[in-house]
Amino acid sequence: MTPTEFCVKKLGIVPYLWQIEAMESVALGQPSSVVAANGSGKTDRLVAPLLLWFLDQNPKGKVVFTSGSFRQLSNQLWPAIRKHRDKFPTWNFMAEELRTPEGGFALGFATDDAGRAEGWHGEVGAPLMLIIDEAKTVPDQIFEAFERCTRTCQLWVSSPGAPRGQFYDSHHKDASLYWTRKVPSIECPHIPEERRDLDRKRYGEDHPLYRSKHLAEFTADDEFMVLSPAKLTAALDNQPDPDESGEVVAFCDFAAGRDEDVLAIRRGNSAKVVKAWQERDTVQAARQFIRLFEENGLKPGQIWGDADGLGTGFVCQMAEEGWHINRFHGGQAAKDSDEYANLIGEVWHTATQAIHRGEIHLGELDRQTYDQITTRKSEWNATGKLRIEDKEKMRKAGLKSPDRADALLACIALGAHHSGRMSATSATRLKRSEFATPRARGFNAL
Repeated sequence: MTPTEFCVKKLGIVPYLWQIEAMESVALGQPSSVVAANGSGKTDRLVAPLLLWFLDQNPKGKVVFTSGSFRQLSNQLWPAIRKHRDKFPTWNFMAEELRTPEGGFALGFATDDAGRAEGWHGEVGAPLMLIIDEAKTVPDQIFEAFERCTRTCQLWVSSPGAPRGQFYDSHHKDASLYWTRKVPSIECPHIPEERRDLDRKRYGEDHPLYRSKHLAEFTADDEFMVLSPAKLTAALDNQPDPDESGEVVAFCDFAAGRDEDVLAIRRGNSAKVVKAWQERDTVQAARQFIRLFEENGLKPGQIWGDADGLGTGFVCQMAEEGWHINRFHGGQAAKDSDEYANLIGEVWHTATQAIHRGEIHLGELDRQTYDQITTRKSEWNATGKLRIEDKEKMRKAGLKSPDRADALLACIALGAHHSGRMSATSATRLKRSEFATPRARGFNAL
């Protein structure tokens, strides 16, 4: 029975064309490597069915699979396998292992210890299948260890990431050694066109998230600027008219004399750096911030401050002065934690995309802020989430701390957009339901 027949007749799954091609390639003994868009169903509709097919056809067979993430195994792959347990009543489905009555088994591990991947060999009547899921995050040593194993079938599968490593090479310089397949989201009927349209508008087609998530393309982290000079220049040349009638959000970036203290404010769609200065005396710097708050008519709830490191002292001093501002921790989890590695990465990417889409009026942007915005790079972390280049790495490259850019982009990204609270701007963008009751008018005060 072929994998496709097995899926339809045994599992009740009708696989997509690309899944059929991949499963049949593996079944023919071809080393296979599949790079697929996010949410394509590669674990649930490819890896799990293929594993079950192999053991069904080879009751004494062995399946060894790995992923760079224990979460991927425990939360996705094993549940995708166990949901078919009623179709195999004589098999023993355990927490992290599967065994057949004939002695066949499937086991998985998530580790950077290459020793766990060594020593597996197929035998006559007991062939071996090797699978690496989310292969972009698996160390090269695991691939090299698997290469020393005697196997009948193998599959490397993952969403794309940075252009390096064994998985990337299997689609590029080593592609002649593999059957390869790239799977964009358009080949996955369960992914609606509306999602592609939304992400296209949110990020832009050349954004690394869109290219990875929908086009299944590897994106370079060491060459990709969060916002290129060309894009920022185009945005400045075509920026919208200022409209300060919306919410007010301010952000303080604290430096304690090493770099610049910065206050940036957004009113509606209009954002600017109000003041940037150097002050070694942190007490005087905090008081200067408070004077600026008063001069600009700000309220504590409208203000965010970088509360990491030296910023903690500033925030505490302001609280003693009666200004209890919001604390910002760039290293904490992003609101969209499936896409971004941390909050500061989310802030930079969402704010620069708002600028690129022509939603923000920046006026006459000073050269220093322009340079800071256009010289910070996007990177992928070990689990394939987007982040920004850290400041220490920028310093080693001869770049100054992007304090003005941090403050300006934060005042754009934070506020109701970040918290999900209703604002006047977001209210006007809501589509009214045909069933909604019109706003009540004409009531007299009691």
